Amino acid sequence: MKKAGINWLAYGFESGSKRVIENVTKGYKLEEVEKVVRMTYDAGIYICGNYIFGLPEDDQDSMNETLKLMLDVNAEWANIYSAMAYPGSKLYEIAVETNWPLPDRWEGYSQYSYESRPLPTKYLTSGEVLGFRDYAFNAYYRSPRYLDKIRRLFGDETVRHIKKMTEHKMQRKYVL
Repeated sequence: MKKAGINWLAYGFESGSKRVIENVTKGYKLEEVEKVVRMTYDAGIYICGNYIFGLPEDDQDSMNETLKLMLDVNAEWANIYSAMAYPGSKLYEIAVETNWPLPDRWEGYSQYSYESRPLPTKYLTSGEVLGFRDYAFNAYYRSPRYLDKIRRLFGDETVRHIKKMTEHKMQRKYVL
């Protein structure tokens, strides 16, 4: 892939919890992540990791496992989401069946809006999920190991932009 000009790969790691991954039938084994990451870096390809907090089986422990995975992978970029029950999705069907609260306006489905209202889990409220997602975002992008890596790869200006990004505190309606 590198010889073909591919410089970035995005992986849907989604969760660091074996229990959570198995519940959403993602079709991969968590123990494969380290090998795939090593092979990607060895090929000289950058990684964008995608992570989701608030999948139906998530609890505080599993979300901490996901944060640990994020920090261990230390991808050059991470998309850090909270699970949303978008209309038409399987999660939406589950939310309707279980009578979980859903956004009453489209803004509530936006990851970064004040009105953001992710899916609650069997163990956590949507506010707890969103609060942890925002905490994990800052923990990741403020990690000295991450910032050192970015400095080596992309320079001080990129690190300044990332630090500026994490100075902004998200205003959230549903976080306690």
